[in-house]
Amino acid sequence: MKDAVRLVMEETGCDEGQAIVALESCNYNVQKSISKIFDLLRDIVVLKGKFRTSDNNLYGMLTITTDIKHNRLLRTKILVTYNPSIYETDIGQNWYEYEKKLYTARLISGSMPDITLQSENLISGKLGVEYRDSFFKAVKDNNIVEIVDLLEDILMSSITAGSINFVIATEHLNMSQFRKISELGRQQMEFNFVNYNLNMPNPLSIEVVPLAEGRPSILASSLIPGDEIFVYVSDCRDIAQYISGLLGGKSPHSNIPIPSKIQEVYREKEGIRIMVRMAIGVIGVTIVPEKMPIKICTLVRGRGIINYIQLKFYLIFSEIFEKIKRLNKNKLQ
Repeated sequence: MKDAVRLVMEETGCDEGQAIVALESCNYNVQKSISKIFDLLRDIVVLKGKFRTSDNNLYGMLTITTDIKHNRLLRTKILVTYNPSIYETDIGQNWYEYEKKLYTARLISGSMPDITLQSENLISGKLGVEYRDSFFKAVKDNNIVEIVDLLEDILMSSITAGSINFVIATEHLNMSQFRKISELGRQQMEFNFVNYNLNMPNPLSIEVVPLAEGRPSILASSLIPGDEIFVYVSDCRDIAQYISGLLGGKSPHSNIPIPSKIQEVYREKEGIRIMVRMAIGVIGVTIVPEKMPIKICTLVRGRGIINYIQLKFYLIFSEIFEKIKRLNKNKLQ
């Protein structure tokens, strides 16, 4: 019995009395008791907020996820932008949808990546150390005025403004709800502009350059929609470089090629126009010569061993064809 109580307490962070009650109600099944504790304890509080400055027309969103039982910050996300439509985001929706819209808005024109990152680090650092006691007391008491005062005091050092006007709402979750949503795969957190009305009627187009080095590769003229290739983000705009970083296309020392599926291929006077899907609502565009070899990740023409065999045959016949062309050219000379 003591070992079971200890295990439940260690896994859930509950006290001894709560562990005993959970075990008794679950016929001393430890796993069921842990799940029951997670269902009962509503110790996760998410602060959802939006703000605007009074004098320099900055707008923002934030979510702060807290564990009020252990006075821990679980995660902090923030956005600072010039885009006023952000302030119209409904703060009453569930925290997960609100946080997804925050991620999405980070990619939209007007976003300020440097100030966003600086503000996020400031909030995490200050609330986790200097303002920890007063912040968690305010959260537990649902003292919105005190929470706003603390956040304004912190952000004033990264956002130069006369004053910052906040709207804050709280949402209580049990641990099961938070863990279930937090463990969703990256695919379900994919950046999506289309579903959110953030004044972006058309997809964002950014300039990319396909990776031409290495094998397997095929000629640009042979690519079709659905093929997956590697591209670098070559667009110099801040928003494009920010997207590159979010999609894993940047390291501290160099750019990294991003696997991207081809959406459209057009033959134009300048060459082959290739449009790749970087994320939902983000399109990479490039124009390359027809005969340029493009390194491929996946061919849509097949999968697995069939894909591999088709690619091998293509490469062999391409080399034979090129040799024949060179021989004919030499004969003519």
